[in-house]
Amino acid sequence: MQKNRVLLEINGLNIEGPSGPLVKNISFKVQEGKCLAFVGESGSGKSMIALTIMGLLPSNLKVKDLKSIDGIFGLNRAMIFQEPMSALNPTMRVGDQISEGAVSALKISKSQAKEKAISWINKVKINEPRRSYGKYPHQLSGGERQRVMIAMAMIMEPKLLIADEPTTALDNKVAVEILSLLRDLQAENKMSLIFISHDIESVAQIADTIMVIQDGNEVESGKSNDVLLSPKEPYTKGLLAARPPEESKPRRLSTVSDFLKNKIPDLTEENPPELGSIILEIKNLSKYYSDKLILNDISLELREGETLGLIGSSGSGKSTLAKCIIGLQSIAGGEIRYRGEPIENISRLNRIKLAREIQYIFQDPFSSLSPRMSIGEALMEPMVVHKLYENENLRSKKINELLISVGLDLTVKEKYPHEFSGGQRQRIGIARALVLAPKVLICDESVSALDLSVQAQVLNLLNDLKEKFGFSYIFISHDARVVKYMSNKIISLEKI
Repeated sequence: MQKNRVLLEINGLNIEGPSGPLVKNISFKVQEGKCLAFVGESGSGKSMIALTIMGLLPSNLKVKDLKSIDGIFGLNRAMIFQEPMSALNPTMRVGDQISEGAVSALKISKSQAKEKAISWINKVKINEPRRSYGKYPHQLSGGERQRVMIAMAMIMEPKLLIADEPTTALDNKVAVEILSLLRDLQAENKMSLIFISHDIESVAQIADTIMVIQDGNEVESGKSNDVLLSPKEPYTKGLLAARPPEESKPRRLSTVSDFLKNKIPDLTEENPPELGSIILEIKNLSKYYSDKLILNDISLELREGETLGLIGSSGSGKSTLAKCIIGLQSIAGGEIRYRGEPIENISRLNRIKLAREIQYIFQDPFSSLSPRMSIGEALMEPMVVHKLYENENLRSKKINELLISVGLDLTVKEKYPHEFSGGQRQRIGIARALVLAPKVLICDESVSALDLSVQAQVLNLLNDLKEKFGFSYIFISHDARVVKYMSNKIISLEKI
């Protein structure tokens, strides 16, 4: 049996940043027609390795002491970036964005590139290819935007495709479709693939070999089944164990730090919480967007101390329902009651109180935090608006208590959102929701873009805070295992 030839080989890759080494002595091979996956937490150096291969490493980062690199010169390569909404130009039709790469890479005319782009829009299974060519990014769903990114890469006929977190924040159904599409394209085009992800399930479905990376260092590598089924290193074991289990419901999730400290995971089953009276009730709610029915006859109850899970595919109305509850969206029919009183009948004074008592934790804390405000200012602002506590000293003391509660030190108050990791920003988002001492917290995909290790920490934190402060949660996610772990009751929404 003929062995696949090596398409790309890198030995001793070191990447230096302004504050020191970021990638340290990494070596790997990419075989023709095979998939190598890089697995690790945010900041581990996965994407920097990819950018080095693409020749896109930022100018403030330097490759140092590289022993050898074979196969990259003349190698036709392309990359699918992590966040399509940021990578796509909002002012250009998606078809033009796909075709412009073909004009420069394949040296073909604009009319030829357009027909090729339409063909690829069809191949990546976006409906009505010619019509979709003329759409703008905001007119497409998350899954369709990801398919556009794949078409942009594939139109350049690469021999090596790098996919950087291509399924992050997509619902399970769409993620499976994207992975299936990548596998099919890889086989049809005899293409090699570098797949970057923190999603272990995605990696298991697509990778032939895996390299686990921590803080720029290789932890372990090998065949996919060997690494995933029989991990040797505590870090790898911790990453795998951080995923909520399918069957059991332990009181706490294991974290990477537990395994690195050689702590035995606490698998004690959670005791069902004692629930109080109904705090929030929705009866026969309906909602339209531009005459299209989005929510139809939705009814639910949330009790004090309860976590209600909302699950469903993208476009099923999960976030719309949450925004109706907090008054960001109007409803067409039905009613929402808080502590037995219809929200539309609540007096102005009680409406202000309601705004304090129901708080929202957004999916992307970076976009929901002002880049011009320090964290201390962002936490202080809602207290000032709602006139909570008598003076700034008392407010500052409350902020200090909250930061400690969410596992952050007090130095974060002087810093700005861009200075934090995704997990730290999510903790800041939780702290900001807590400053008003709410009774109901709506968590809208608040862990979907986090590494498994950070996700486990945040889920443990949310459960700790629920126990400490007696919150009720509405927990929205497309991840069935996360919803099952967090929730006492689950409601599934289907796209109409």
